[in-house]
Amino acid sequence: MKQGTRQDGDTRGTRQARSDRSREQILGAALDLAVVHGYQGTTMAAVSTASGLPIGSVYWHFKNKEQLFVALLEHCYEVWKEVHSGPEGLRRKLSRGIAGLSGADPEQYTKEEALLKAAAVWALSRQLGGLAEDSEVRAAYLRMRAEMFGADVRRITESLPADVTRRFPEVATKLTVMSLALTDGFYVHANSEVHLDLDFGEYADLAAQALEGLVAGFARRAAEEEQQQQQQDAPPGGAAGLRRFG
Repeated sequence: MKQGTRQDGDTRGTRQARSDRSREQILGAALDLAVVHGYQGTTMAAVSTASGLPIGSVYWHFKNKEQLFVALLEHCYEVWKEVHSGPEGLRRKLSRGIAGLSGADPEQYTKEEALLKAAAVWALSRQLGGLAEDSEVRAAYLRMRAEMFGADVRRITESLPADVTRRFPEVATKLTVMSLALTDGFYVHANSEVHLDLDFGEYADLAAQALEGLVAGFARRAAEEEQQQQQQDAPPGGAAGLRRFG
């Protein structure tokens, strides 16, 4: 390899590394601002100031705020997948989603998870204060939300007793819907102006008890149905019949 070619390669590598660092700075600044000020309150100028980079650098990486927020959501989604990579029981999910998200236990929740929850509000229809139907940010979040829902169903399925999922395959989906409704609802409450002084840790525990009670109920039904099936499949006369016809 010629000396000039090696130096050109090193220069390109250094330039790319600088560019990657700048992009990370911009996304980090945007995340810090967005979790506090939301989509509407986060401007490209504010991101420039918070990142310590010139406004031209912000626009070099992202042509507009929508493109920046789509990239930010994608970054947050990757973090979410790492955090929720294994089987996840209902109690942990509700604890993170209620106590962690509300700020009662900030160690349980990342900024990236908090932004994804805030994006659920942005994805509401414009009549409810959300983004426009044709918003790239809204479309990106809805796609990620569908993927996260599917991942949640799979993880909750893995955490349930095998006899429950075998007898009632729709239970994991129903539990996922209910857990999302609970965490979304508590997020809205925790961030509303009409905010009661709640112990979110206690409510997370109550929510977990309620859903765990549903699982226990399905487990009892599965056991009862299994017993009934065995009785129906047993030969006439039970063990005596077996000896007689054996």
